[in-house]
Amino acid sequence: MTHQCKNYQKKKNFFNYRISFLTLRFLVFFFSTVIINNRCFQANCGTAQTDYAPCISKIRANSMFKQCCQQFAPEGCHELCQYETEEVVARNLLMRVIRNSNCSLKNIAAVLFCASQNQDNRKCCEHLSMADPKLGVGNRCLRFCDPAGEGISKIARNDVTCLFNWNVLMYCHHSGIPQE
Repeated sequence: MTHQCKNYQKKKNFFNYRISFLTLRFLVFFFSTVIINNRCFQANCGTAQTDYAPCISKIRANSMFKQCCQQFAPEGCHELCQYETEEVVARNLLMRVIRNSNCSLKNIAAVLFCASQNQDNRKCCEHLSMADPKLGVGNRCLRFCDPAGEGISKIARNDVTCLFNWNVLMYCHHSGIPQE
């Protein structure tokens, strides 16, 4: 076997080893999930250990969110009743709905109550820096993470910073819904 062929064989073996290692990592991740009712969920979902990975599917969560909004939020706010976690999309959605006067700021509390499904999601919000001093509003945003417990009686100018992070609020509220 020539020197060039030996080098090729070494590279091929390294490549196969690398693929095997990646396959092993995937299998470890795959088997760390739990299959419930034909849906996969990570063990310890909704906790800091999993960076607050949601426990239920986005489709199921959005359905629950919309049902609650139909009961408690004005029709003009229903477009907000989805767990949109993409930063720019979430921010644009919120601004569009408010700017078009479909949903006034005083009704945001009802939307957030429905998003939270009556859960206290402040730990997730803290984990994702919603109380970071860099925001310049102290712990003020955490009340948006527990609207049922802390209550949101009024939205002030300082709260714009919190609402600007709508995607984080939606992520934490989705992650706070317990497994069925």
